[in-house]
Amino acid sequence: MHKIGVLGGSFDPVHLGHLVVAEVAYEKMGLDKVYFIPAAQSPLKEGKPEATAADRMAMLNAALDPYPQFEVLDFEILAGGISYTFDSVSHLAALLPECRLFWIIGADQVAALPRWHRVTELAEQIEFVGIPRPGYLLENPGVANLRIHEIEVRSQDISSREIRARVKENLPVSLFLPEKVDKFIKARGLYQESRTSGVSSNPI
Repeated sequence: MHKIGVLGGSFDPVHLGHLVVAEVAYEKMGLDKVYFIPAAQSPLKEGKPEATAADRMAMLNAALDPYPQFEVLDFEILAGGISYTFDSVSHLAALLPECRLFWIIGADQVAALPRWHRVTELAEQIEFVGIPRPGYLLENPGVANLRIHEIEVRSQDISSREIRARVKENLPVSLFLPEKVDKFIKARGLYQESRTSGVSSNPI
């Protein structure tokens, strides 16, 4: 049975922290593939991503191009409307019926799982790979059937929000990004002012 990892998020922009987490999960969990699923807007967050859906997809494809073990799936963006992790996992389970699925999340997201849509049913369909985060305990927050595999990842104190803020302040961001993504942001003038995708979709 193939083991498939999934990393969801806005990826606004995708950064090296995302790639490191995906690679460590790939290695330590013995995964056959890690799918990145970009979303448009989380029901648990306010506001839409600043970069358009097309630009976020382009940055992801550029960042993942050197890594055959990683792949982008765009069905959340194409579907439009708010989409939840339960729906996304159901879609993946139908596409990959012979595969064992692992959703990769940080400990902060694990703590928020009771707020996720149909989380008990979700926990029956997929296992979670938990990444420790400062200030959060990686433990079951009271979700039935929850299966969490903890893996250690060297601290990656990088956030897309910080990167966007640095761009707005004309501070360098090349140390946080794949080279192609850094060049894309500069070429497109991203994050200089607020931009929205006009698409509403997210796998949480």
